[in-house]
Amino acid sequence: MKNYARLAITSAILFGGLISAHADTILLGSYGSTASNPGVANTATTYDFANSQINDGSSSTYNISPGSTWHAPTGSSSWVSFNASTGPTSSYVAPNGTYVYNTTFNLASADYVGTLTVLADDTVAIYLNGNLILQSAGPMGSGNSYTECSNAADNCLTPLTFSFTGFTAGVNDLTFDVKQVNLVDEGLDFSGSLSDTAVPEPLSLVLFGTGLIGLVSIARRYVTA
Repeated sequence: MKNYARLAITSAILFGGLISAHADTILLGSYGSTASNPGVANTATTYDFANSQINDGSSSTYNISPGSTWHAPTGSSSWVSFNASTGPTSSYVAPNGTYVYNTTFNLASADYVGTLTVLADDTVAIYLNGNLILQSAGPMGSGNSYTECSNAADNCLTPLTFSFTGFTAGVNDLTFDVKQVNLVDEGLDFSGSLSDTAVPEPLSLVLFGTGLIGLVSIARRYVTA
């Protein structure tokens, strides 16, 4: 009976470890390479100058102010840009074209589902490990004048939140292809979270834990007997 008791106590310890190991939510957020990490799991957002409109030979990025024009940053993120003066509080005019940004993060497995909230001026397409997960807004026209940024999602005025999958075990790459359509301001903001789908359901954990607590209670009687 003492062996049975030890087994019950050991199981309870393992159960506690199981909860800790599977309580896995990873936060994401944009921040410049010249700024401090705000407490997210991804690397700083860097500028892919080789594939961007302006090739200044630098991958550095900067936190920029949204002023009163753009929506405030989401989560603990910051608006970022390759140039510290591309936001609405500065006078720099970003030429029309493509501005590409990257960030990476590590996962122990591919069993995750993600949620991302994004803002961009003028709009942005997003890729996970090279696969498109969010399409940018359409071209300028009668239905989308790009007066401030895109009139349609995704834009700089209304945060767009969406879910996505397609992760791999190890390094994952998020690429943000910001489209500058009507000159003036340029920038990107994103925040989100990744949840491990292998996490046991809360009810199952409660029932399993309740059973183990009962076993431990019985086991203690035999151990002390």
